[in-house]
Amino acid sequence: MIERADSETLFSPRRWFLGEDGLVRPFWRSVLFIVMTVFLFLLVNQLLRPLVFGWPTAARVGARFIAVTIALLLLSWLLLAAFDRKPLRHLGLWFYRGAAREFAVGWAIGAALIAAVAVLLMAAGSLVYHAFWRGEVGGVVLWIVLLLIASAAEEIAFRGYGMQRLIDAIGEPAGVLVFSALFAMVHMNNPSSSTLSALNTFLAGILLSLAYLKTRALWLPIGLHWSWNFMMGQVFSLPISGLNLAPRLFKAEVSGPEWLSGGSYGPEGSILFTVVCTLAILWLSQTKSITPSPAVEEGLE
Repeated sequence: MIERADSETLFSPRRWFLGEDGLVRPFWRSVLFIVMTVFLFLLVNQLLRPLVFGWPTAARVGARFIAVTIALLLLSWLLLAAFDRKPLRHLGLWFYRGAAREFAVGWAIGAALIAAVAVLLMAAGSLVYHAFWRGEVGGVVLWIVLLLIASAAEEIAFRGYGMQRLIDAIGEPAGVLVFSALFAMVHMNNPSSSTLSALNTFLAGILLSLAYLKTRALWLPIGLHWSWNFMMGQVFSLPISGLNLAPRLFKAEVSGPEWLSGGSYGPEGSILFTVVCTLAILWLSQTKSITPSPAVEEGLE
């Protein structure tokens, strides 16, 4: 009778799905977030498609990412309240003392990374600039806002509730690797993607995850992600993960083998990005200059 009771306890649903605190285990919370994120993304696309038909590209992109961001925030709030019994600030996206500084630091890191890659491409003869399109400044300013919203949506999706709960379940290294792999898999559907671009996107996911872990908040990774995309697309006038988002400030000409230049996928498909991103990961993992804000540590207690 004792052996039978032990066996029932070992294989009981409560043992596998609920923790000692009676709450759903973090692993299953993460799985639920992933499933619901995919569902919400498909739902938003389906509902918006007829509404934004015929709109300019910028307006369609903006509407989609605004809707996705709102949906992800609502999902995160619901899961935190229902399964964690915690407020939304535990997502790491609230206005605490030091949030603006972390965002600015992230922006500076992202700008420095794309500048380094662009300089290396020019030194290798794979990137040449011919002209400055002064008439495009207004459109470039619009993309500042749109890319910020898009970066926030991706960070909430890939460094937010799902990754945070998976880290609780299986530890930081494994949790970061899983969500970085998911980040890379999603971008493999982009035009002109390659094995090298997938590897680089995986490395970018690790870098952005470290930015979260260093601060236990999303402001640093959002600033880094936004700066990288905006500087790459609208300032350095290069494709962003295979996407050409006009207008741009400069007229750029890319040449040479794809493994070096990135080709039509952009710098994220270049071996030079691999080197720069790897060095950035090593630096961010070792630096002592970036730590969680005291306000974050107080707010998460």
